Amino acid sequence: MKIIGVIPARYKSSRFPGKPLVPICGKPMIYWVYRQAEKVKEFHAVYVATDDERIREVCLQYDMNVIMTSDKHETGSDRVAEVASRVDGDLFVNVQGDEPVIQPEMIRQVISIFLEDDSVSFGSLKKEITDPEEIRAASTVKVVTDDKGDAMYFSRSIIPSNLKDGKQAKVFRHVGIYAYKKDFLLAFSKMPQTELELGEGIEPLRAMQRGYKIRLKETQYSSIGVDLPEHIERVERVLRGEETLDS
Repeated sequence: MKIIGVIPARYKSSRFPGKPLVPICGKPMIYWVYRQAEKVKEFHAVYVATDDERIREVCLQYDMNVIMTSDKHETGSDRVAEVASRVDGDLFVNVQGDEPVIQPEMIRQVISIFLEDDSVSFGSLKKEITDPEEIRAASTVKVVTDDKGDAMYFSRSIIPSNLKDGKQAKVFRHVGIYAYKKDFLLAFSKMPQTELELGEGIEPLRAMQRGYKIRLKETQYSSIGVDLPEHIERVERVLRGEETLDS
């Protein structure tokens, strides 16, 4: 199986413009994401996918593979699909461009889903959360899965609600690493966005509303998503070895 890593990177962002190029310990964030992805030996190649010439120039400066894509894509998955239409590969892994300290083992875990079950076309990760504030936060995407590990629903609301008395059900956060078989990814990118996807702002719902499955594996690993400028300080502490991801 030929496995390709793709890091979607766009310059425009309503909350944090230019995020892929923000300096972290003296180098742009996209550099750190790319170097972490390179540690995954299962990858035949890693590419940054962008529609911005500034990001392309930085990638070339740091000797990173980069592919220019359309500026019309609605989501990162759609950008990865364009790469899949132009690059030979069987499995494409969407590595989020704002995860500069992502642990390579997390990427290997999502790849392992497909090695364990050839029937899976779409995979991702989940992690149990217990912090009430994180559970309540709309920025935290929650997911519930069936006994096989296939997602039943994703939401920014609290699911399961745990409103009934008695034993509380576990709550899981969706970890935003996606992997897709090429044929499924190309088909996914041609599907119009659905009411559920747009309402929740969660890409897999586009496929799930049409009856497709997404398999999730539970991970114990942690990462730090850089959503706002104030998150950079902690990332730098981790990179300098002053703090661990679980502290």
